[in-house]
Amino acid sequence: MNILLMSMPDCAPHFNAKRWKPPNLAISSIAGNIEGHNVFIADLILRRERIPETVKDLIAKYRPDVVGLTAMSFQFSTARRIASLIKNLNKDIKIILGGYHATLMYDEISKSDESAPFDFLIRGEGDLCFDELLKAINGERSVNSVPGVSYRNYNGFTHNSPRPLEDLSKIKIPDRSKRIWKGYQYYGFTLDIVESSRGCIMPCNFCSMDKMYGKTFRRFSVERMLADISDAKQQGANFIIFSDDNFTLDIKGFESLCDAIVKAGHDDVRYIIQASSSGIASSDTLAEKMARAGFRIVFLGIENVSEENLRLMKKGNIIEKTKLAVKRLHEQNIMIVGGMIIGNPNDKEEDIARNYEFFVDLQIDFFADQILTPYPKTGMRDELLNAGLVTNIHDYSRYNCFWANIKTNYLGPEDIQFLRWKYNRKYANYICTTPAFIKNYPLAYYYRQYLRRPFLKLKNKFFRNNLTEIEAYKKDMARAEAMNKFF
Repeated sequence: MNILLMSMPDCAPHFNAKRWKPPNLAISSIAGNIEGHNVFIADLILRRERIPETVKDLIAKYRPDVVGLTAMSFQFSTARRIASLIKNLNKDIKIILGGYHATLMYDEISKSDESAPFDFLIRGEGDLCFDELLKAINGERSVNSVPGVSYRNYNGFTHNSPRPLEDLSKIKIPDRSKRIWKGYQYYGFTLDIVESSRGCIMPCNFCSMDKMYGKTFRRFSVERMLADISDAKQQGANFIIFSDDNFTLDIKGFESLCDAIVKAGHDDVRYIIQASSSGIASSDTLAEKMARAGFRIVFLGIENVSEENLRLMKKGNIIEKTKLAVKRLHEQNIMIVGGMIIGNPNDKEEDIARNYEFFVDLQIDFFADQILTPYPKTGMRDELLNAGLVTNIHDYSRYNCFWANIKTNYLGPEDIQFLRWKYNRKYANYICTTPAFIKNYPLAYYYRQYLRRPFLKLKNKFFRNNLTEIEAYKKDMARAEAMNKFF
């Protein structure tokens, strides 16, 4: 059969969609574990400008028997529209939906009209499940024998038994050769994604990770990780993101991987990881090993400066650990993307402002400032619903941490949205001026400081100075609203 795998084009408005074009690791992994079929991967992030036309072209060119779509919650609406378009082109094409939203919301999807264009849902890990489902579609086994699958029948959907977590040693590395387009990038670097582990055992109640993997943590072998890195490099990557949710749950394993990367000669590319402050702070030697191995950027889960808000998120009081983690990373010239969550139940403007001030005082290199989002099936969602603080319950297309879907006891959703914009604007000239950034990218610093910023200042003088603050805010929000309008 011909199998077409597609990831969604939706991008959170935090990101520059022209400079941030990541491949989808999940469908590349599925492609690497399909046997006996013709597989094609289409990451629609590379074709954002003409999605309906692109989908029609893909169906005409590759004539798929089966289409697999993956979507997070904020991408589900787009996935449904794409699936409907495909069904209108050829109703005989079987469409499979997987990913976080299908895993978390399979029951709700199957009971609503939103399920209409989908023939199957995959719940949980799809690496091996997808190939098993293809065997069922091909008549080689019964569909009700595939754990983790929901399938359409005459009475709606039947949900097979949940799928146990996979034995990671049985999952082959992603098949990146099946990607039909090139152009994955991160600010000019050729980008790819690998993974070293799955799952997280931390108790954070704003995260839905445990609904995919449970409260578990599993690591791939070092040999498999190195093979994955090598394959990504062979496909042209010189900047690699590890998709792990928390790279520092196993410090000894992380340090061993750093040593192995250096020994294998894979320290010639740059790496980004996501880590916890507690994990980085727990080791005297980790940051140095990371720097030698090529780790250049760490997304650090700082979240908030308020002890009350950290307790609410079940993060614990990590402020001193955060300071130590930042110190150790910066000593090695490793840049930090600071994770910040605003819009907590008791937030006032001064509480939100204090987070930005804290980040600047710590010389955090980039802000990943997110608005608290009541993701489906999370403990935080239940708490916010019970408190009457969720203002958008059902429109998941806005659940990307950029849009305010909640209020606080003192601020409405529009207030929160405006304050995030206000403090981003206030500190816009701070970004890319930190010591770590200058040491890593001196030419970029001087370009931004002495060419780009004077040009933008001059441009704003003639084209934006006549706008009031509210008018400028509305203009920027309108641009964000239009970002993911594909149909």
